[in-house]
Amino acid sequence: MNVLILAAGIGSRLRPYTDTMPKSLVPLNNTPMLARIVESFKELPVEQFYVVTGYREDQIREFFARRKEPVTFIFNEKYDTAGNGYSLLCAQKELAGKAFFKVDSDLVFEPQIARRLFEAAGDIRVTVDVRDDMGEEEMKVKVDGSGRIVAFSKEIPPAQAWGESIGIEYMTERGGEEVFSELHTMMVEGLTGAYYEEAYGRLAVKGSHVTATRVLPSDRWYEIDNEEDLQTASRIFSGE
Repeated sequence: MNVLILAAGIGSRLRPYTDTMPKSLVPLNNTPMLARIVESFKELPVEQFYVVTGYREDQIREFFARRKEPVTFIFNEKYDTAGNGYSLLCAQKELAGKAFFKVDSDLVFEPQIARRLFEAAGDIRVTVDVRDDMGEEEMKVKVDGSGRIVAFSKEIPPAQAWGESIGIEYMTERGGEEVFSELHTMMVEGLTGAYYEEAYGRLAVKGSHVTATRVLPSDRWYEIDNEEDLQTASRIFSGE
């Protein structure tokens, strides 16, 4: 089993923290977000971590040098200009023919979320938070009766959406090949600033087996984009 962490971005909305460190190393209750992500996979038989780096990559390398997890670094030379779809595509060479988790480096979550996703069905398995207060900016999904995703976009009207993608997915070998192929097509089309979720959406429309796995109300998770998010996540994960 493999885990791919996307940690290339600048994280400008989390300044001033990210003036001196990559977003993934910003501490949440004194523990870097990256450490929390790695620990959240302790219950699963992870063979290798892959980390797409960019901004202040030396600090991420130093972080893993003090740890025991096996890790491969992949440098995204366009970290300050391209979207996260390009970051994911950077890992194609290393992950071709392999099943893997993909997780954003600003997502903190409890281990059962990853375990439940691993045990689910589908070639491209997306973790979804089901709620009725979504806005226009969330990456939303529509599903059919079997939990198969049929649409994936920020443009889905909130009233028609089943939930929001939170930033952790699992790809089978087939699913990974489909995602990398679709991302490559998007880059050829000039969509270098695209989100990786756009590739999932295009594949869902084409009939790929893209499925949604629900986050339970008791699960703790949070995506940290700015100072307010950091404070909220600190409260959610306090008293551990």
